[in-house]
Amino acid sequence: MILLDTPSLIWWVNRNAELSVPALGVIEQERPGGTILVSAIAAWEVALWAAQGRLGLRMEPAKWLSLVAALPEVRFIPIDNDIALAAAALPEPAPAALPARILAATARNAGCPLVTRDTELQAYIHVKTIW
Repeated sequence: MILLDTPSLIWWVNRNAELSVPALGVIEQERPGGTILVSAIAAWEVALWAAQGRLGLRMEPAKWLSLVAALPEVRFIPIDNDIALAAAALPEPAPAALPARILAATARNAGCPLVTRDTELQAYIHVKTIW
């Protein structure tokens, strides 16, 4: 089981070369039969980035997300009270940005590594990251 941050999810689904070889390797190890977790914060980021023109989606973000959610190995994780509380109480020095805090809390709650290129999350010793 692994957790993907939003850029890793986008690069994996779109087969973008920006996804590192080790990251692609661990994602492909989860297919088929494994579990690829995606935080609900990714839906917010995809919608936001699309509205800002930062994503070249050829469809509405909701449609793109529904296609991703239909992949058998992908499971979206809601931001529930447990994750929200865990994000507020992360051991210091915790990531500054709310999406990064949500991802760190989700990875910690799920007990799995986070696939991310984000250097702040990679430096956070309380979460195992893969890049």
